[in-house]
Amino acid sequence: MSSATLTPEQRERILRAATSAPSKHNTQPWWFRWSGDDLEVHIDPRRTLRLGDPTGREAHIACGAAAFAARLGYASLGLGTETVLLPGGGPLSVALVRVTGSAPDPRFDTLYWSLPSRRTHRAPFRETPIPSLVLENLRDAARDEGAWLRGVEQEPAYERLLTLIREATGLEDDRLREERARWVDAPDAVHRLDGVPAGSLGPRPLDPTGAVRDLAVGRDVPGRGTIAFESRPAVAVLETRGDTPLAWLTAGQALMRVLVTGTRYGVAASFANQPLENAELRAEVGSEARHYGTAQMVLRLGMGVEVPPTPRRPLSEVLGPEELA
Repeated sequence: MSSATLTPEQRERILRAATSAPSKHNTQPWWFRWSGDDLEVHIDPRRTLRLGDPTGREAHIACGAAAFAARLGYASLGLGTETVLLPGGGPLSVALVRVTGSAPDPRFDTLYWSLPSRRTHRAPFRETPIPSLVLENLRDAARDEGAWLRGVEQEPAYERLLTLIREATGLEDDRLREERARWVDAPDAVHRLDGVPAGSLGPRPLDPTGAVRDLAVGRDVPGRGTIAFESRPAVAVLETRGDTPLAWLTAGQALMRVLVTGTRYGVAASFANQPLENAELRAEVGSEARHYGTAQMVLRLGMGVEVPPTPRRPLSEVLGPEELA
């Protein structure tokens, strides 16, 4: 283990950045360990979804996003880093964010300051279209991390994707919804610092299009309400060349870079990953691809408005037990 030079305050800054990453149903499926000034990222198997994420694909994506966010935390301290994916030490040791001694990417400081404003946006977007230059910046952000963000804009591909999302929603069984209910507006939500509380669900869409995922579908959430959403939401698919744990982690880093780049320009995102939870439908989502081809995330994008954050656990709960001795 290398010697440590980071102060407790600096370590806290990096960890807060890392834990700001999104995760499916806000399960926060990670834990961290310091190795000198380097940060290990591990999957927490107690926080994975047996039915909703049986292969751990989305847990890997979340941990990849946390690794990229940690890089931004380091950059805000003037420290350059590199991420070693699948560094060894067991199947749940998925990333090592290592200090390199070089200067950080000059773009990272701006992205770091976008972290506190990033939200998963389950409310309507403004009808204002996303500027084409901003969309190009989002594609560049994914490409910089080894992935591809494919905008789905033209017919018939656009309606086909929305149809797949609607079809996947209809195929959900009761067991899957019961598992999700343990994390979404859970009975003990008022005492928890994870999951998605009722206040972060957003309203039900008046005219469901498929691009807006209702995490509480089939359930009555008091005070939630129904409202018209944007008439033609922008949708995009984040893709990787392969479909291995390494590819999933790559997708996570790319996802986080896309999200904070969008936040900088007032663009927010929510997720419509229902068809990716079904092997047959997932293959169809990627069938239109011309570059990479393996669909990892389906994003609804738009010009956002202020929405409440989802909770995060205290840092004492995301560190390995030896860190707290």
